[in-house]
Amino acid sequence: MRPATASGRRAWLAGAFGLVPGLALAQADRPEPSSSATTSAKGGARPPRSLTLLVGGAPGGIADVWARGFAPYLERQLPRATVGVQAIADTGPLTAARMLAASPADAQLIGAVSAPVLLARAIEAGDAALLERLDWLAGIAEEPVILVAPPATGDFAALRALGANATLGVPPSGTAPGLLGDALRDQLSIGTLTFPSAAAARQAAIAGHVTAAALTLPEALAPVRDGRLVALALATRDRCPLLPDVPTLTERGVALVAQLQRGFVLPLGVPQRQRERLAAALQAAVADPEFIARGQAAGFMPRFSGPDTWPAEVQASTASLSRRWTQAPWAIGRG
Repeated sequence: MRPATASGRRAWLAGAFGLVPGLALAQADRPEPSSSATTSAKGGARPPRSLTLLVGGAPGGIADVWARGFAPYLERQLPRATVGVQAIADTGPLTAARMLAASPADAQLIGAVSAPVLLARAIEAGDAALLERLDWLAGIAEEPVILVAPPATGDFAALRALGANATLGVPPSGTAPGLLGDALRDQLSIGTLTFPSAAAARQAAIAGHVTAAALTLPEALAPVRDGRLVALALATRDRCPLLPDVPTLTERGVALVAQLQRGFVLPLGVPQRQRERLAAALQAAVADPEFIARGQAAGFMPRFSGPDTWPAEVQASTASLSRRWTQAPWAIGRG
């Protein structure tokens, strides 16, 4: 791979970060039975339909926990469905995406995905075509990326002044915080240190082993609230209502935006009526006051992007990441 210039990386990152980072949980739809379809051909009651959210990650991992947390909200909107979760252990998102793409188009298996990780892993593997074999039904939540530091670091100006003497801890490459770390390395001339997980990067920051860390807000919110970490800046276009006193990177003179997005995908070919009902159920789940309250407590922002908008967002992000991979490839990561 050709080494990329810092200016090339900056050009890509400035244009790409606002488009996706993070795709989300899977989707599932099983239409609510109409009055004429609630009984079987023999006149008996139709049994509940079982839907499965397919997660590319280990049981008990972040993606698995997220899907299991969302399942009850979806199930609430699909009263004749039972919603379960299946995690594909230790294989990452590509195996689950390929399994989903090859599954029957009956909306019983729904992919819980997050971007930009799935996009980045497909591009790394030379299999961006896989992304076109999925029906990107809806995004449901966004997780802003935040720059945090141990109290001893000081503020953003102090981090910037350290330059090459600063070390920024980041999760695996290809994640939203990892891509932001690449950008900050180039713009602030600081060093980066990649950790095997967001939890490891967070712990290194809490312990003072790195000068700062880039994390999604759910990973950072608790230690920020209890004072173990200081919030330096958010990689958002506008200030986040969960941390209204924390400035954006743009306010600090660094025009970068990064977020993880969670949402749902289906295999191609699911009947339109089923797609519409599932999308409506997802939209209603996102508007559920309890789900909104969960986001405020956990650090994510419920936002519905439906079938009319989400595929275009994903396509734009994929194109931007593909250009980045060609011009200034990131280190191949896992997760």
